[in-house]
Amino acid sequence: MFYIKQNLFLYLTPRQKSQLLSFLKSFVKKHQNLGVDDILDKFIEEENYYFEIDNPHFEFIIDYFEDEEFLRDFKLFVKSVFEELKYKEAQKPIIEAQKAKAKEFRKKAQDFKMSKMKPTKKQLYYYEKVARAHGVPIKDTKDASRLDLRDWIMQIIEPACDSVENED
Repeated sequence: MFYIKQNLFLYLTPRQKSQLLSFLKSFVKKHQNLGVDDILDKFIEEENYYFEIDNPHFEFIIDYFEDEEFLRDFKLFVKSVFEELKYKEAQKPIIEAQKAKAKEFRKKAQDFKMSKMKPTKKQLYYYEKVARAHGVPIKDTKDASRLDLRDWIMQIIEPACDSVENED
């Protein structure tokens, strides 16, 4: 994509080129269900409309609509955006798997960190309150970690939630 960007629209200033390519990329993504020629036609139609109402996106581009070099560059860029979208779609399962593994790793790291920390007063109070409310015997919390208390609280709460859902 970088190579293509460097060789297209050489007759525009760097700022004009940057603005145009950014807009075209989002325009192609918005209309990716259309073909290359249809996107070109739609782009020219919209830009002419905005030019007629004196609110063009790109005043400098109107003169190039009849230029063969502009049309060739436009089509090349649209094709490269399609290729990029196709590539990203192909990479999606891999990226999702990486995200899932990273999330799992962060959870394990958090659990390890919690297993080394002493529970907070709020956590101890909440555990005792939940245990009493559900009629569960309170375990000794002297050597317990934050992870232990979290797990004990979840063991008390989750079966209660499951029984409520089963009654419905």
